[in-house]
Amino acid sequence: MGSGGNAIPMDRALDGSSGRTSTSAYADDLALARAVAEGDKRACETFARRLLPTVRRVSRGLLRRSDDANDAVQISLMDLLSSASNYAGRGPLEAWAQRIATRSTLRWMNKQKRVRERRQAQAQAQDGEQRERRTLLQTELLDRLPRPLEEYLGQLSEVQRVAVLLRFAMGHTIPEIAEITSAPVPTVKSRIQKGHQELCRLVRRDLKLGVRRTE
Repeated sequence: MGSGGNAIPMDRALDGSSGRTSTSAYADDLALARAVAEGDKRACETFARRLLPTVRRVSRGLLRRSDDANDAVQISLMDLLSSASNYAGRGPLEAWAQRIATRSTLRWMNKQKRVRERRQAQAQAQDGEQRERRTLLQTELLDRLPRPLEEYLGQLSEVQRVAVLLRFAMGHTIPEIAEITSAPVPTVKSRIQKGHQELCRLVRRDLKLGVRRTE
């Protein structure tokens, strides 16, 4: 191939037959992105101001709540600034930014969903704990027991009695009980469950027998 002056370098002849490449068409955008990648503070400010409308459009389009959209905007802008070196100048800077912002916003949405699910699971677990405490050890129910609670607890094995008292009377979590008693978590769960079941069985037995509590 000749070395005539009309030859187009291979690394630039990527965008059609006009001889004007994508890189040259967006040379200013590419220069801005490179300056951002190099840490130029003024370039970063220009870059962020220019792309802010694009990022807002993406975030507000995908998210319903304005607070969520504002948070996603901040995340997307940070992702764009950190990804500036990946912009190759093959298209408008805004089109590239829209793709990045869309991915960032979707990741943020998925993360928030996981956070909400985790909080919901924690709330359900706490509700379950509160329901557990509203059992035999609840004051108004204690008053109706055929015998004093201490008598029922005394009929449990020692490990069951300790686990039940720590869980229901003192409000310790299962991991805390495991640490206090130097027992594995599954063992603690089993002791609490079996102890609770035995207490219920003893109370039901006395109720069927017509046992009345004496003051």
